[in-house]
Amino acid sequence: MSDTKIDIIEIHRKCLDFLLEYQLKNPNFFFVPRKINNKNRLADGMYFRGNNNYLALSFWNSSDSKEQIYNISFSIDSNGKPYLDLTCRDDDAKISHIIEIKELIEKRNSPFHEKKVNRWRYFYPDGMDYLDALKDFILNEKPKIDEYVTSHPECNIPMADVELHNKYVKTLPIYKVYKDAIDNKKTGSTVVKASEYYMRFRHNELSNELVNYLNTNNYNSVVTDENCVDIKAIDSDGNQLLFELKTASSVKYAIRYALGQLLEYNHYPDCTNADKLIIVTSSELELTAEDIQYLKNLRNLYKLPIYYQQFDITNKLLSEEY
Repeated sequence: MSDTKIDIIEIHRKCLDFLLEYQLKNPNFFFVPRKINNKNRLADGMYFRGNNNYLALSFWNSSDSKEQIYNISFSIDSNGKPYLDLTCRDDDAKISHIIEIKELIEKRNSPFHEKKVNRWRYFYPDGMDYLDALKDFILNEKPKIDEYVTSHPECNIPMADVELHNKYVKTLPIYKVYKDAIDNKKTGSTVVKASEYYMRFRHNELSNELVNYLNTNNYNSVVTDENCVDIKAIDSDGNQLLFELKTASSVKYAIRYALGQLLEYNHYPDCTNADKLIIVTSSELELTAEDIQYLKNLRNLYKLPIYYQQFDITNKLLSEEY
């Protein structure tokens, strides 16, 4: 596995797809998603606990309040490397049970190392795909842990259940369109990915609202989805504009993913189609000083007419160009 960071949102999406599809075949299978929308992370597609550097999911609804993470968690860092965390730094009565669970896992795997006092971590082998590791954990470690916590109710590590599913999984932003997505089939029998369906839904919502805005705010010749371009338009100064819309987890990622597309749409194989190339996201993303400086550098150093704007869907407002 390389150390090249990938979009953590992509990891969230793939893990959620995997778990929801696994649940279709195993109706009594439940997991713990992110429960609250702190820092807007849930709305941005971080369906599990974590931040831009990692995600942590669990199948047992108990946490270490001191470490602010699950007692038992399957985690993936932003390099795509999977690992297990066991922690109990806030409850002396639970420590012996966590240690016994650790020893159960170590019967089939390499030993954990103690990251802190009463917190242990195990890394999967280098190069192992995180979805393969997740499947391996569900098939091999999860049944042993389930049996242990069920036979030791005093450990106070409850399994995720249908009540938790109804309260937290079904209320995920994605779940509003999940049933439609999972029931629709592509050609043959491939199930549409729920998260991809939802991301497309958000993209379409952003596109529709922005088109309405442009048509009523002195933009002309507004065209959508022509030659792969999300939106084409002409502003009041006569500039030809190409808009590329992104539902990424950060402005930095949006620029990364849109830049190559816009350059191709504008110049491949030997043409110039627009005066300005504009990346647009929703206004939910935080625009940093570093993002703004990066855009200025692209324009000043490479003479690229790259700009960034945010669109506020609720208030129907398009920001200034950055």
